[in-house]
Amino acid sequence: MKKLLIPLLVLFLAGLSGFYVLSLWRGSYPYGPAPSAERLLQANRLAPLNPDPYYRLGLFHQLEFQNIHILKSLEFFCKALERNPLELEYWKSLAKIFQQMGEAEAFERAVENVILVFPTGYQGRWAAGNLFLQQGDSAKALPHFSYILSHYPEQSNMVYDVWKKVTKDPDFFLENLIPREPSAYSQYLLYLYQAGDQEVVKRVWQRRASLGYKAKPAEFIHHIDYLISHGELNDAYRAFEAGLREERLPVLSRENLIVNGDFEMDKVFGGGFDWKIESIRGAEVSFDPTVAVEGERSLKISFNGKENVDFSHVFQFVSLKPNQRYLLKAHLKTKALTTQSGIRIEIVGIGPGFYGASEPLTGDNDWRELSFFFETPPKSQGGIVKLRRERTDKFDRLLSGTVWLDNVRITEEKRGKYAES
Repeated sequence: MKKLLIPLLVLFLAGLSGFYVLSLWRGSYPYGPAPSAERLLQANRLAPLNPDPYYRLGLFHQLEFQNIHILKSLEFFCKALERNPLELEYWKSLAKIFQQMGEAEAFERAVENVILVFPTGYQGRWAAGNLFLQQGDSAKALPHFSYILSHYPEQSNMVYDVWKKVTKDPDFFLENLIPREPSAYSQYLLYLYQAGDQEVVKRVWQRRASLGYKAKPAEFIHHIDYLISHGELNDAYRAFEAGLREERLPVLSRENLIVNGDFEMDKVFGGGFDWKIESIRGAEVSFDPTVAVEGERSLKISFNGKENVDFSHVFQFVSLKPNQRYLLKAHLKTKALTTQSGIRIEIVGIGPGFYGASEPLTGDNDWRELSFFFETPPKSQGGIVKLRRERTDKFDRLLSGTVWLDNVRITEEKRGKYAES
C-alpha cells in the first residue's frame, strides 16, 4: 500500500507544481480573485513569486478614486514585471503610470517594451499606437497603426475608426497612415464604401492614379456598382469607361447608349453597365446562337408554364442627360407566349422619376421592332432598361412560351428634329 501511495503523492505534487509554474508564466493568480488590498497582500505572502497579485495591487492603487497612489502603483507594477517581464498588460499599465507622472522618456521605454513582448503581433502595436495617441503624439502613433494595416488587414476597420476621431481628412489617411500597398488602399476603399460617404469615396478613387495604384477589374466593378447604387450614374459610367481603357478593352460608342445591345458578348467588363441577368423560378435565360436579327445570336427567355412570373430579371443601368429626349428601340420575337399579361421593354428613372414602355407582346410574333420616346426630368442621371412581364391575378396566369430579345438601342434625339412615334 505504501508503495502505491508514494508514486501517487509524487504525481500530485508534480501536477501542483506544473499548474503553479503555468500560472506564473501566464501571470494568473491560482487562488481566485482578490477583492481588496488586504487579500492581495495576503496572496503575495502565500505566493511571493506570482506576479498577478502585485499587478492587481498596482491597478488597485491606480484606480482607487478616493485615494490614488501613483507611486505605489508604480512600485507594484515594477514588482509584477520583475516576476514576469513577458506580460504585455503589465508594460502597458506601467506606461500609463509614467504618462500620468509626466515621465516622457520612461513612458516611451515602457511602450517599446509593450512591442518587444511580441514584436510581430498586432496587440502590442495597437496598445502602443493608442498610448501615443493618448499622449497627443500622433506622429509616433502612426507607424504602429500602419504596421497593423500592412500585416493585419482584418483589423483595418478598427484602425480607421480610431483615426476618424483624430482627423476626417482622407488625404491625411492616404499620405500618412495607409501603407504604400495596393491591398491597403483597396481595404481603405472598402471601409469607405461601408461608411457610405459618397464624396470621400469619389475623392479617394480619383487619387488612385496619382498614387500609382492600378485597380483590378473586380475593384472597378465594385466602385461602379457603389456609385450606381447611390444614383451617381454619370460618374459611374465615366469610371466604367476608364476601366475599359485600363484593361485595353474597346471603349463603347455613345451613339447607342445601351451596352452590348446585340448580346454578341457574354460580358463587356464583367459587370457595371453590362446586362444583369438574374435567376427566377419559372424562367430560364440563355444566349441563342441560332436566332438573331443582326449578328450571330440573341437573348432567349423560356417560361415553363408552371409559375405566374413577375419578370424583370434582364436589365441594364443606363447613364443619361437631364432634360433630354431619347428613343428606345428593341427587337422582340415570341413563340406561344400565353396569358394576357404580355412582355415588353421599359425604362424606369433612378432618382427623379420617369417612365416609358413599349406595347406588350403575347402569342406568336416574328421579329418586331418595339420603340418609344421618353424624356428625362431635370437633375436626372439615368434609369434602368428592363425586359418586363407583370404578375397577373387573372385565371389564365401561368406563363409559358419563349421570348427572344435583340438589337436594343437608346439614341439621343435632336430637339426640333423628331416626331412622335
